[in-house]
Parts: sequence; C-alpha cells; structure tokens
Amino acid sequence: MSRVARKILFDKDIRALKPKEKRYRVVVGNPSELIVFVYPSGIKSFALRVRGGGREKNIPLKRFRQGIYSVSEARKEAIEKLKVIVSGGELNTEKYLFKNLYEAFIAQKRKKGQTPHSIYAVQKLCNRHLLPYFGNLDAREIKYSKILSIFNGIFNENNPKNPRLETIKRAKTALRGILAPALKDRYIEYDPTIGLEKEFPNLKRFNIEHDIDTRLAALTKESDIKEFLHDLQEADMDIQVKRALYLQILCVNRPVNTAAAKWAHINLESRIWCIPAKEMKMREPFNIALSSYALRILEAQKAEFGILESPFVFPTISKDGHIHRDTLSKALRRLHKGKWNGRVTTHGFRATFRTICSINETKLLQLGIGNNVIESALAHKTNNTIQYAYEREKSTLKQQEVLMQWYGDYLNSLCSFKI
Repeated sequence: MSRVARKILFDKDIRALKPKEKRYRVVVGNPSELIVFVYPSGIKSFALRVRGGGREKNIPLKRFRQGIYSVSEARKEAIEKLKVIVSGGELNTEKYLFKNLYEAFIAQKRKKGQTPHSIYAVQKLCNRHLLPYFGNLDAREIKYSKILSIFNGIFNENNPKNPRLETIKRAKTALRGILAPALKDRYIEYDPTIGLEKEFPNLKRFNIEHDIDTRLAALTKESDIKEFLHDLQEADMDIQVKRALYLQILCVNRPVNTAAAKWAHINLESRIWCIPAKEMKMREPFNIALSSYALRILEAQKAEFGILESPFVFPTISKDGHIHRDTLSKALRRLHKGKWNGRVTTHGFRATFRTICSINETKLLQLGIGNNVIESALAHKTNNTIQYAYEREKSTLKQQEVLMQWYGDYLNSLCSFKI
C-alpha cells in the first residue's frame, strides 16, 4: 500500500522547482511513491518509485506540462499503476499496445486449431479496419466514440445491396476479442465495444426493409441447369479447374473442401470420400458417397496428375499446395464471357441440389430417400442437441450412394459429363 507523504506538492510547487547542475528528485506525495525529476534543462518528469525484491526502481510517467499533464493527472496515473501492483498485476504496458494484443489474439486462434482460412479472414479484416487506427494505441486510449467514428466510416448506408453491416459486426467481434485480455487483467475498466450494435440497423431487418435476398446465387430451373452444364462442357478452361467444378457440382460439399481434397481421404475402390472433422465447417467427420460420375473425374485426375506425387487431388505446380477455392469462383464468373456471373456460385450448387431434391421428393421417397438423407449429404448439423447426442449416423451409407447416384444420373441426363 502507498504511504502518506509528509508534504504534498501542487502545480505551483512544481513550477517553483529550479533546475540544478545535476538531475535531482523531489517527492510529490499522495501517494508518497509519486516523485518528480528535475533536469538541468528545466524539464520536470514524473515517475513512480516502487520497491520489490530488495530493489528500488522508477517507473517513468509523463513530463509536467501546465494544463496538459499536471500533478492531478500524474497522481491519477500513479494510483492506477499502484493498484495493478498491489493486485499482483504487471506494469509492462507494451503488452497492452493494440498491435501486441492483436498478435497475441491471432496466436491464440492458431493454438485453438482454427483453420488457416478463418484466421486469414480475421487478419484481413483487422489489417483493413482496425490496425490502421488502433495499432499504436494503448488499450486505455481506445474509446467508444473513436470506434463509433471508424465504424460509421465502414457503414455504407447509401448502398442497400452492400451496407457492410456484416463487416461492422465482424470487426466488433474481433475488437472485443483483441481487448479481452486487457479487460480480464483489469488493465482497462470497461469494454469499449459494448452498445455498438445499437448504433446500426439490424442486418436482417435492414435486408427485409430493402427487399434484399441474401441467399447465394444458385440455379433452380431445369432449363438453366441444362444450359449452364452445356456451357461448362464447351468452356475452354484449365482441365483441373473444370474437373474441380464438376466434382463440386456432383458432391455438393463446400467449395473449400473440393479445392483442398486429398487423395489420403479418398478410397476409389470403396467409392467413399472421408473428410476428417478438422477440415469440416461443423468440425464433424463427413463421408461422401461417390457416384460413378464423380469416380470417373477422380480417376481421370489421378491418371493425369498423380505423377506429381502431390497429396492433393487438384495440386499446384509446386506440389505442396492446391488450387484455391477462389479459382473456382473466378472461373464461374468468366464462364462464357461472364454470362453466368451473378447467377451461379460454387456454394450455390448446394442450393441447386437441395432444390432439385425437393422438386423430386416423391421419386426419392420411392427410392427410400427422405429429408434426413438429403440434409446429411449437405453435412448440415441438427439443431436438436438431444437428437445429435444419440444420433451417430443420419443416414446409412447405402442410402447416400443411392441419392448421389440418382443426382448424378439426373445431371447427366441434362448434359453428359465429358472429362
């Protein structure tokens, strides 16, 4: 605890201190650990004198400047630092610089096992919207009004189709996570992000009011699907990209899983593609039954590119990497001179599959395929936690084989797959 000083100095007393040939110190008091150094140049700087482990050290504060950093400001800062010391905390304020908190935040995400893609997304967000403004600030200097000002700059209220409300939501989540250690260490007294969500429209309500459909573009009419498959068949594009797109269409899994597919997870003889939990969005292992069409694509890919001895089905020239999922998206945007841009997305093939299954519900029921089998093929997780706890398989592998072969036959009837 701090001691009571015999004499307490005020601004007029600090101003009256005269410089000498050598630096000297004077106790300011209240708390008694607060001192001021007077330099030969006339500069007067406050410091906090603390003792620990039999040694005494001075923790520098700021220099005295009338009306800018007075005795009262120095006392307030000294008391805050003493509280940290008494509670067993650290006074290494460098760790509480926003850029250092950010680095620790990203490192912790890696330790938690988050995917490189999700970590990259957070880094990209922070590098664009947070670090340029807060990077060199101490956590205590980050105020609600400053955050609101920056987020107002992000909000694109004049463009209903892209108001960037989701960006604001993600930025707030990242900012809260970055500042969390400083809050838990009681280095900062409150979370400056609290209440920010009330400053902006609710995204769902905003989309409803502006009649915006946020679903990803997908083909649902048979005539459009037929025309698209024909254009893809005739397209002059890299054979690996074309095969990856075909596999994405046939297997209806998430685009990132298609781009990063590994031979170690695919059994061509058993016609099963087993994706481990760590590579799935829901962190559950997922089995895909390969139709005869998907099998042919994989066999052709292995025959042509297997000589590279890459672990990936769709390798890059370096062999250590795989094609990026954005490569597939870019190919769709450019297909037939941009004819399908805005009408088709890689992720939208999942919606196409779901729609076609719904339209043909009667036929599928005759084959013994119900809604649970379709949802299982999409790797959707049930919201019923009790059901999930006892449900080991949503559908048998045999049912999956029937469903995926039926879907492959349906697509092939519209436009045969030539690889």
